[in-house]
Amino acid sequence: MSLPQGFREWLAKESQLWQEQGVLQPGQRDQILSRYPEEEGGIGRMAFVLRTFGVLLLGAALLLVIGHNWDDLSRSGRLATVLGGLIGLQGIGLWYLRRDSRQGSVLGALAGCIMFGAAIALTGQIYHLDAHQPDAFLAWCVGSLPFAILLDSSLLYVGSLLLACCWLGAETTHSFGSSWHGLTSDPRPLFFLLIAPAAVAAYRRFRPLLAGAVAWSLVFAWISREDLSAQYMMLPLIIASLHAVGDARARGWRFIGGVGATIATIAIGQIRNPMTSHLFRTDSLACWLILGGAAVALGLAIRSRQFLRIWPAGIALAILLIGLGYELAGKGHDVFQVLMIATGNVATLILSVWLIRLGLTEGRMRPYVYGSLVFLTWLIVRYVDISKDLGMLTMAGFFALLGVILFVLARVWKTQREPYQPEVSPDYRPAWLESAIAVVTPRRRTLLWTAVVLQVSTIGWMVWRHQQPGDSGERIVLRCRPVDPRDLLKGEYVILNYDFSTATEVQQRSLIAEYKKLHPNPQTDGADFQLGNLPADTAVYVPLTRQADGTGVAEKPTFIRPSQGLYLKGLTRYRQLRFGIEAFYVKEGKGRQWEDLARKGELAAEIGVMPDGRAGLISLKAMPKAGASPPPH
Repeated sequence: MSLPQGFREWLAKESQLWQEQGVLQPGQRDQILSRYPEEEGGIGRMAFVLRTFGVLLLGAALLLVIGHNWDDLSRSGRLATVLGGLIGLQGIGLWYLRRDSRQGSVLGALAGCIMFGAAIALTGQIYHLDAHQPDAFLAWCVGSLPFAILLDSSLLYVGSLLLACCWLGAETTHSFGSSWHGLTSDPRPLFFLLIAPAAVAAYRRFRPLLAGAVAWSLVFAWISREDLSAQYMMLPLIIASLHAVGDARARGWRFIGGVGATIATIAIGQIRNPMTSHLFRTDSLACWLILGGAAVALGLAIRSRQFLRIWPAGIALAILLIGLGYELAGKGHDVFQVLMIATGNVATLILSVWLIRLGLTEGRMRPYVYGSLVFLTWLIVRYVDISKDLGMLTMAGFFALLGVILFVLARVWKTQREPYQPEVSPDYRPAWLESAIAVVTPRRRTLLWTAVVLQVSTIGWMVWRHQQPGDSGERIVLRCRPVDPRDLLKGEYVILNYDFSTATEVQQRSLIAEYKKLHPNPQTDGADFQLGNLPADTAVYVPLTRQADGTGVAEKPTFIRPSQGLYLKGLTRYRQLRFGIEAFYVKEGKGRQWEDLARKGELAAEIGVMPDGRAGLISLKAMPKAGASPPPH
């Protein structure tokens, strides 16, 4: 655990007196001082912050220079620029590491990882990719994590947290509630794995700010289109209960957990319209793991005999058990619904009392204020819930009650009698982890070079995979209709729309019937099952027929891969069918002319199609107008 400079100097002076007076044995003073090193000075930290912003600005300048000359470069020149920039920046960081300059190696790795993300985007521009967009954030995060781990840098860990949050937010927006890449119905377990290294680093060494950043990242796990995600709102509260009273790293978990638990318990405790669904999803492994974690946390809190640790774990476990009981046996039972409403209201009150007592015990104003706000919020929401049955005099009494409560809370804080708990923030260094770090540290430079090779290989794989349709795919021309937006990262591009991009009503009914036949189960048997109920990114195939003029005509889409002939392999998203050929990047200011051609019905896209249905855009071209005008977009 690092100590501030002034306190470290005081400890050094006092421990010298303790040794002279015989309180400490010879050698014990040195052991104490080595256990509590002096933290980096404020001037050094400020210089590092300024250098960090300098790296970010220089990186932005470099990308703008590349963007300015991008149209003048050939495809091979663009790829050389992207890979050269990536290898060069990462090489600078490794050169500083060789010179034992920690700040230089961290800033070099930061610049290199930023360039890696830019390389993914620029390679996508080169090959006109319109793939599953969250995958870019996932690849960026996974490729950057080794540098944060091997350099043990809080700055790089925070960067990985931001990327993980961007990925989960994008994934949730795109396909949450359906199968994620055909593997699971919930991408959040992978999100927890991505933020786990930052959490380990925050507790291996005393890093309260990094622990707070990890706690804040869990807010993204609450995002859902289908439910309140109450089980994930309980997770920070469970983690908060694992901390000893006085541990500064618990503060972020307590705040986030308090906010989440307040939202969940108030929603559950509504009298007129309680939230009674999806408190616990019996079909989700994550929910069962969270329930088990709450039980373990409660057991550890009871064993510690710190009652302020028992309360949050008990609240989380009670809410999860009520949700589980409702899902398994309580649906349709009024008694169980009343029990759930009562539990939600009691849990909110216990939560407010816990925060108030925590603030008094630690001598900190913030938890006390948070607890008071939770209590007042509960009063106001419950009042609004039943206000239709109350008159103006009752309203006046209610506001008077709130005023009295505020005075009482201020008086309690002024005359607190809780025993003060000093700050306790031990490092957590299990033997297995320290052994692993001892094995990795001497090989750190080699592993970092390996991480650079993996980043370069990722770009190389993108190039190889998406070069194939243009080099060896069968070429065909499709008529299309664009719109003309802009992408702040990738530049100006044209969104392409084809006759087969949106399934017609007849095609939807055919696809639904086909899907039910291929996947017979109770969920698909209902008459209200629609194309939008399919798992996002379900594979779909569109056979193509070549006409005499070389243009292609799409046939009826199907979920069954054609055994012969030319076809496109795509993905479903509601009524939309996507094939990765929906975006073509053009020179600055050229998008308008393609839009004008589309209005005239004279725009076509040349694509290359592989035997397995993968397609890639090759070029846009003007084509004489067909017999019928294109439908308006």
